[in-house]
Amino acid sequence: MIVLETKSETLIKNISDDQSLSNEGSNFLTSAINEVLIVAVTNPYGIITHVNEKFCKISGYIRAELIGKTHNIVNSGYHSKSFFRRMYRTIENGKIWRGNICNQAKDGSLYWVATTIIPRCDSAGKILSFIALRFDITAEITARHEVNRLARQDVLVEALNRIGFSRELAAILQPPYAKDQKVALATIDLDNFKEVNDLYGHEAGDTVLRVIARRMIETCGSYAIIGRLGGDEFALFWQEEALSSQFQKKLSDLRRAIEQPIMIEAVEVSVSASIGYVQTQLSQCNIETIMRESDLALMAAKKQNKAEREIVKFTERLGVEAQHHQQLLIEARQGLQFNQFVVHYQPVLDLKTGTVKFCEALLRWHHPTLGLLSASKFQEIFSDFSITKRIGKLVRETVVRDLSNWRTDGRYFGGVSLNLIGADFEGGQIVDELSSLVQQYDLTRDRLILEVTESLFLGTNLASRVRQDLTALAKSGFPVAFDDFGTGYASLTHLRELPLSFLKIDRSFVTNIEENIYDRRLATGIVELAHRLDLGIVAEGIETKEQFKILRQIGCDSVQGYLFARPTSEDRLFEEIKKSEETLENISLPKKQRDQKNCYNI
Repeated sequence: MIVLETKSETLIKNISDDQSLSNEGSNFLTSAINEVLIVAVTNPYGIITHVNEKFCKISGYIRAELIGKTHNIVNSGYHSKSFFRRMYRTIENGKIWRGNICNQAKDGSLYWVATTIIPRCDSAGKILSFIALRFDITAEITARHEVNRLARQDVLVEALNRIGFSRELAAILQPPYAKDQKVALATIDLDNFKEVNDLYGHEAGDTVLRVIARRMIETCGSYAIIGRLGGDEFALFWQEEALSSQFQKKLSDLRRAIEQPIMIEAVEVSVSASIGYVQTQLSQCNIETIMRESDLALMAAKKQNKAEREIVKFTERLGVEAQHHQQLLIEARQGLQFNQFVVHYQPVLDLKTGTVKFCEALLRWHHPTLGLLSASKFQEIFSDFSITKRIGKLVRETVVRDLSNWRTDGRYFGGVSLNLIGADFEGGQIVDELSSLVQQYDLTRDRLILEVTESLFLGTNLASRVRQDLTALAKSGFPVAFDDFGTGYASLTHLRELPLSFLKIDRSFVTNIEENIYDRRLATGIVELAHRLDLGIVAEGIETKEQFKILRQIGCDSVQGYLFARPTSEDRLFEEIKKSEETLENISLPKKQRDQKNCYNI
């Protein structure tokens, strides 16, 4: 407790002990004290025997209503019984007590007083009375409470902020607990809120947040504690409601309420919601654990396909996966430190020339215990921005250096394609970095083909930056390829907007192209579309001769896949290039010529 102390109480004590004062001087000092202090005197049993006018004024009681009563008449109920027990124990031992007290006036209003209670004793030490001297500090306490409230409150949405929400939970999660009482915490993220901000402005975004918070309050009633953790993330905490078998339905109702359209002036906008939650016994959790588990459930919900997204409950399996993820990130950082990440290359064959004109750079990890891993085996590490940035830079520098070495050795004069992802465009440095790299190694820009996928443009605020940088890179001479073409939602739109040189048919169309007439027709359509737009076309994932023959028949320009060569290390690449070109030649020749060629080779 903070006590507002002054020198007045010392002065009063000295005055009461000073026998040299005249009656006139004593009366003057009493009048001065009454002008400044709120004064009350009680007998040893706490019965009020005297109050001054300032006491009457602040309490709203007349003197006759106070004399003969105890201070319970102004008890606000704010303080605990133990608070008053400690106070009485102090003054009954003849000691001065100081503290701030919240009292209640006659009209029900509350006021705060900084209080000093001085026991008045006889020469034998027997208590004769108590004098209570008070200052009105209501304004100061009210201001302090308002500052504390604002520090805990999110003024935009009229809910608790992260600090306030955490403090509320911390207070609830303190023992003692009701036996077997259950609690639940749900964490909610608005999936496409950034698009609302980008399209309609921050005022519209603020309106959406206020409406969503109000809907949460209306849907969850008075049982839930609601907080905005920051940005577009909210949290709700329940106690008794978590016991209900209908709790999952309550969350479903909440999500439906959140996702209802919102009118902003003449425009209708809507957001979707991902929800993760944890249910547990109050006696078995703490604030750090329950917040972490709810966040893990939310992360699992956000990873789901939007069309199939569910409300995810935390399970022990999610906890194990999180530990595995953290361990993998630790190992990835160590892998970068000890050069365990390498680049392998897979040849891409030009069907017109029968030769390899470029290779695709593919990331591999020489894991110390798991062996050589392809990127699909460690996708989780790309959730860490710093790791992703470092790996992207490593791949680009390795590829350009290898290209330069191959040219110097006279072994290879083709190009290499490499994949770019969202993290590569963060900070707006990719254009300068690639330009500087090829200049440093004296390479022509057409030797470096930049592959992108539609994921760069979905659910991200980087879309405009990516288009801008790709356009700048293409204008400066870097070819751009659209990978996994045909699998996205807006591939045709990207054809119109992006400066492309190549399309790559996704392997999902190639896998069943022999049996599935629709996949064959789709692949044919993509090839014809590319040719009409003067774009090169590459089919990836070819594993059988039959797949190759169909793709060659429908006019595919280039092919890539295990039928010709697997991704391989730099030191073995040229062996694989030679083998892949021989394989292409063999399966391209008619059977008579192939048999004759094999006979000559023997």
